[in-house]
Amino acid sequence: MTSIDAYWSDLVTVALLGTDRRDPPAPPDGQLANLAADHWRPTSADRMVQQVAACAAIRRAGLTPAGSVALLNLAPPDDRPTTSARAVQTCRQILADWPVLEDEYLLAIVAGGLRLAPELIPPLLNRHRSDPVRHARVLLAAGQLGDWLIGFQPHLAARNPKPPDIDLVIQVPELAISPDLQPCLTASAALAADLIGTGFFEGRLGPAHRAVLTNLIARIPPTSLPRIAGELDNVNPSMASIGIALALADLARLRYRMLCELGYSGLDHRQLGDH
Repeated sequence: MTSIDAYWSDLVTVALLGTDRRDPPAPPDGQLANLAADHWRPTSADRMVQQVAACAAIRRAGLTPAGSVALLNLAPPDDRPTTSARAVQTCRQILADWPVLEDEYLLAIVAGGLRLAPELIPPLLNRHRSDPVRHARVLLAAGQLGDWLIGFQPHLAARNPKPPDIDLVIQVPELAISPDLQPCLTASAALAADLIGTGFFEGRLGPAHRAVLTNLIARIPPTSLPRIAGELDNVNPSMASIGIALALADLARLRYRMLCELGYSGLDHRQLGDH
């Protein structure tokens, strides 16, 4: 008499080969044979599906419960509100398009008395396993939930166990900005926008300056961002630099929106207009 295990093995073989190449095996005497006789199926494929379903049910019925497992300890409580769904979506856009904003995003969460949304903690910890400063910054924004998660997912821990200098963790990293653009960092919003717009108009700024201009937009006072975005939107579309100008305008709006969503004081999202 064919055992259930042997019959199952034969069914698996036919499933791999296909019923167009081999007919399903005859069911062993008993319930499986009775099912085939009482509920005849006209095609090999139908008979195969019927027997696989019945055989799987019989095999499952023979299972016994495994031993009990230890209960999962709950994560420590954290009364800080989590970042909003819009801020989570903004973070995903930052990671995909403008990672230069990520450090400020995390520190703005901490400064605003918020905590990083749980769904962002695993990918960000995994992203910075080899960068101890940024890894520690993620944990700072995540709170105790980050350490709790690493306890159950050790692969999310930093590869270098030595803790970094806390001063490096809590400060937004400096970015390289060329001397001719340094005045924009301390100028009024109108003057900063005019300096950048004039640079594009006169051809002194363009695609070759993408890196330093990106750094400038990422570190200029946030109150200047709407005015700068508007100025960049107005760059002559016939100029070769129009692409970089529009990209930087998007960066300025994204950073401003990010800070508005994270509660940065003195900002009003309505200043971005319809964007």
